[in-house]
Amino acid sequence: MNDLDKASRYLAKRDSAGFLRWLVSNATLGFHAWIDARRLALPNQRDLTGDLVALVQVPGGFEGLCIEVQAQARPDTLARGLVYVSRLLAEPGDRDSLRLSAAGVAVLNLTGRNSSASLLVQSAAAPACRLELGVMLRNLRDEQAAELLSAVDAGTVSVWQLGWVPLMQGGGQPGIIKPWRQLAERGLKAERDRQDLGALALVFAVLAGCGHQWQAGLQRWNVKTSPFLDEIRAEGREEGRQQGREEGRQQGREVGRLDGARAVVLRLGRQKFKKPPTRKQQQELAAINDLERLESLAEKLLNVDSWTQLLNGH
Repeated sequence: MNDLDKASRYLAKRDSAGFLRWLVSNATLGFHAWIDARRLALPNQRDLTGDLVALVQVPGGFEGLCIEVQAQARPDTLARGLVYVSRLLAEPGDRDSLRLSAAGVAVLNLTGRNSSASLLVQSAAAPACRLELGVMLRNLRDEQAAELLSAVDAGTVSVWQLGWVPLMQGGGQPGIIKPWRQLAERGLKAERDRQDLGALALVFAVLAGCGHQWQAGLQRWNVKTSPFLDEIRAEGREEGRQQGREEGRQQGREVGRLDGARAVVLRLGRQKFKKPPTRKQQQELAAINDLERLESLAEKLLNVDSWTQLLNGH
């Protein structure tokens, strides 16, 4: 899972009910739990993991909602949605499973546009055989940032949905970023929450090509640390620890942590600079054997525009 996927899922789960109500434009939608999409057995809220398949409560029972957040619109979106719904409805449960009355798909495109929200498959050999799927489709590039700010200001949309603003029309304008800050500061009293929302917004701003504007607009906000960034770093260290265990206990553990930190820098750098480092730059990065220096490079990524600037001084 890349960091954009992680950021999207993380943001969605900071306020699960608020996210779903905003996504499907239903202010009364009853969120119940996230389903473990790896097995789709619909457990009754026990031992759930974090993929974006929501169990929502409706009159008379429960429905499943598969949520596909895409960094870029994909031509196979509808076909994949058909697979998700089929698996969700066909997966056998057990005595503790919750029975679904229906299942659907909601697609959120961070960039790009899917123009069709329906799929029809009909057999020529047996014309009576047909399969039809309609999905709920949202392309953030077609939505107005100002409208989302107004909805948050009015209290009809959760403040955490401000994280999607950089991906919308006008999302990089100073006239949007300033009131965004005011709403975030008013709606999130805990500093760690504000740091988290700022870090997530910067991730999406880089994707949308307005990273400079958001970096300038969020000056004096401490976004170098946040629960989201802490989680990314911890995952990198865990990847390193797993590799280290394979190479040897004590020495391997240290090597693994360094490799994990380098992996985070490389991954975030490729996403921001839209290209990998040169061979010489890879050698410079490989020569850094100080974990704190590698972690400082990951933080420095927010304020530089190239691999050269990132590695200058290291």
